[in-house]
Amino acid sequence: MRTLILGTFLCFASTLSATAYYVKQSGNDNLDGTSPETAWLSMQHAADVVQPGDIVLVGDGQYSGFDLRTSGTAQKPITFRADGESVIINQPNGKTNDGINIENADYVILEGFRVHDQPRNGIRLVLANHCTVRNCICTNNYERGIFTGFTDDLLLEHNTCSGSIDEHGIYVSNSSDRAIIRYNTCFNNNASGIQINADATQGGDGISSNPKIYGNILYGNGSAGGAAINLDGVQGAEIFNNLIYENHATGIALFTIDGGGPSTGASIY
Repeated sequence: MRTLILGTFLCFASTLSATAYYVKQSGNDNLDGTSPETAWLSMQHAADVVQPGDIVLVGDGQYSGFDLRTSGTAQKPITFRADGESVIINQPNGKTNDGINIENADYVILEGFRVHDQPRNGIRLVLANHCTVRNCICTNNYERGIFTGFTDDLLLEHNTCSGSIDEHGIYVSNSSDRAIIRYNTCFNNNASGIQINADATQGGDGISSNPKIYGNILYGNGSAGGAAINLDGVQGAEIFNNLIYENHATGIALFTIDGGGPSTGASIY
């Protein structure tokens, strides 16, 4: 009985240790951030403070982005969530040329941000496993809407990525395994709508294994070449129920140029 009570208490104490923080355009980074009335001004301040299990709720308005280098855990991810329909990131985060940069940080969830006109990527995740990006809109960013590298067990869902000036809407790179890319809309990007390039020159085995790509809508991509779904060094891919139309180059392409091996074992249906 004592063991059961102690276990229950420890579980309850662990839950209590998570904190909800607030960010608003009218906030002040010198306050405690724990209520809408004491909200912080900047998402970067929140990124510097958060610990596993914390959630950051960002109110409508225009902001600079943020750079996060703290991991959550499987049971206690770190979450940044737009608390409104118009949370706009129109300035880079100040540490990289991206709107949002998640680096050396696992178990992070991003939800609902609108990121546009960034000098590199709208959202970038690198050396970041078990991360989720959902319901984000990335528009007119110079390189890509969403870019990831060395990101195992990634989930990208219900995002819209359009108008990337140089490259792709969504780009998953560098030996990232088991990505799930589903229910996204990618259109009018200069190159691919969705690109996976394992790229052996950057380290790792140069193979992206067992991604699932489904339920996406892809159109108007590839003015500079690149398929709507473009896979280099990708093995065991499952590609199904995507709507692909009016792209300027190939619909679905599987090949090897930079990858550590050929794209084999795909199911496309």
